[in-house]
Formats: sequence, structure tokens, C-alpha cells
Amino acid sequence: MGKYEMVSVDFGVPMDMDEWRRCTSIADCPDPKPNAFPRDNVFTLVAKPYADKADPAVLDYLAKRSWSNDTVNVLMAWMTDNQATGEEGAKEFLKNNENLWLGWVTPEAADKIRAAL
Repeated sequence: MGKYEMVSVDFGVPMDMDEWRRCTSIADCPDPKPNAFPRDNVFTLVAKPYADKADPAVLDYLAKRSWSNDTVNVLMAWMTDNQATGEEGAKEFLKNNENLWLGWVTPEAADKIRAAL
């Protein structure tokens, strides 16, 4: 989706989660009603055994890290166009989104990231 400019489609009705569960999300529902799509949420989860032993700086990073779908879509389009690996995609993200990731890491970590790029 990051390759082309996308716009949200107005379905003319608000999202109705009861209707979504009752019919919109059911294949071959006999009486569908107009409905918008729900927004998805993405969460970072950490297993308790890991969290109990993890360096607090790692957990702090995971709690702060966040980006928009637009950011991910643009990066995925770049990776597709360039047949890039995950590592190459990560470097591309870090090079072009410093304003985002600077808030996730300590100044010392930021210096190390910049030096590695």
C-alpha cells in the first residue's frame, strides 16, 4: 500500500461492532447491512519469564517503540521494489526515520546506531 497514494473509503455509515460480529465478518451472511471496517490495533507483547529477567532498558525500548501504518507501508514498498532483505529494510528505516526512533533509545544508543549505519 505504500507504493501508491491511498485514501480511506467512506462507507457512509459508522463502524458497528455488533453488526460486524453478527454478519459483516460472516461468510454468506443472509442479511448484510452497510458497515465500515474496524480499526486494528497492534501490540507489543512480552512473555512474563522474559520480562522478569530482561534488562529494564530493553523493556523501556519496547514500551516506547511505535510507528504508523504509513511508515510500515512505505518501507515495505521500498523493500519490494529493491528486493531487500529484512536487515536492509531495517537499515533503510533507521536512515530515513531518525525523527521516529530517536525517542525510543538513549542518546548513547542513538550514537551507536548512527555509527553503525
